[in-house]
This record gives sequence, structure tokens and C-alpha cells, in this order.
Amino acid sequence: MFYQNLEKQRERLNATENKILSFLIDEKQNIRELTIRQIATKFYTVPNTVVRLCHKLGFKGYTQFKEELLKTVEEEKSMNELSSIDKQLFITNQLINDTLLFDVMNKIKQADQIQLYAIGLSRFPTEELAERLNYMGKQAQTFRDIDFMLHSAKQLSAKDLVIAVSLSGSSESAIFKATEFARNTGARTISITRSTNNALSKITDIQLQVHSNETAVNELDISDRLSIHYLFSQLMNTYMEQVTRH
Repeated sequence: MFYQNLEKQRERLNATENKILSFLIDEKQNIRELTIRQIATKFYTVPNTVVRLCHKLGFKGYTQFKEELLKTVEEEKSMNELSSIDKQLFITNQLINDTLLFDVMNKIKQADQIQLYAIGLSRFPTEELAERLNYMGKQAQTFRDIDFMLHSAKQLSAKDLVIAVSLSGSSESAIFKATEFARNTGARTISITRSTNNALSKITDIQLQVHSNETAVNELDISDRLSIHYLFSQLMNTYMEQVTRH
């Protein structure tokens, strides 16, 4: 989340501030010893420039920025000791938060019907989510026929919800086209992708991100979908807690 937050604020920075930020990230292993005056001297500027940079990034000052970066460095060290599967779940857990989960949960509760779009290996965790939602009394549907998925997307209304799952988030995929059709009807849309910097994420109301190492054989995507299973499990646990509480 630390690096994600920095990337979101980068467009607010000028050229010098961007250079300083890149330097601080590159020197994160030595950040504990770096003083604000040393940084300013290196870039032929004044300490206030570094302070303003930290403010633009959402920190009270250089000290808080340094503390948060040091925490991230320690987390990265711990993560390097984890197995590949552990890393997937650890990073995915870092990418989601209670606010996002509750936002998605509320969209599910309010929806008259829920359409879930996924193809390839992403279809398996998505079908499981649809079944669990049906057990909980929600009208949820997945599609194995792409043409029927595209047709059904055009029949939605503003009271409906779409959950689109695509690790790549490519604009060339049927998932993107169906989601675009659904959005044009006024339906609420949620995307689940490998990163938020893709075409699908840019057209949805809520963006969820999972971590999955990209793996292909003969140009076929065989990436592990464990992180999607994990995300859906977290989502359903939150949803069931809220539903059974009332």
C-alpha cells in the first residue's frame, strides 16, 4: 500500500520532487542515516523542498515518511522469507482493506441481480463465488458462453451489479466488452485485476487488485488464481458477518 499511495500522488510532484522521491526509494536500505539536509544538498535545493515533497505525499514531514518507508523495508525483508504461495496471499492482503471490502459488500447487498464475468482459469473461483452468493439468497450468475455473456450485459439496469475478473484487464478481452456494455446500462461495476493500471480498471466503479505471478505456456495464461480465491473468501466472510448480524 505504501508504494501504491506514492504512485497515486506522483502526478502532483514537479520534476525535482520526482527525482528526490526516486532517490529516496532507491536508497531505502540506507534511509535511516539520510538526513533531510543531506538530501537537499545532493539535489542543490533547500530542506523545505523535501518537507513540501513529504506533505504532497500525505505525510506530516520527512520523519513520518522515513518511518513508513522503514516499515515497508522490514515487511519486504519478511516477505522474502516466505514461499511463493505465501507471497501471493501476503501481497494480496496488503492490496485490500476493510473500506474496499465493505464498499463491495454494500454493492452486493443493494443489487437486484449480480453478473460475474470471467473466462479461462479465472472462471473457477468466480463460479464458486456465484454459488455462495446464491446460497445466501442473492441472484448471481456466471457465463460459459461469451456471446450470451455479452447479450446479458446489455439487459442490466442501474439496480444490478457486475463483478468482472481479468488478471490482465485487457481492452481486447470479452470481459472488458461485457463490462462496458453493463456500464452503459447504468449497472454498478467492480473489477478484479492483477494491477489497477489497465483498461478494465479504468471503466469500473470499484477496483480490486490481487497479486499473481504471470505465467504462460504456448501463449496461454496459466497463472495461479489462488489470490482470487483468497479475495473472494475475504469478501464472503465480510458479507456473511454483516448479513447474519442483522
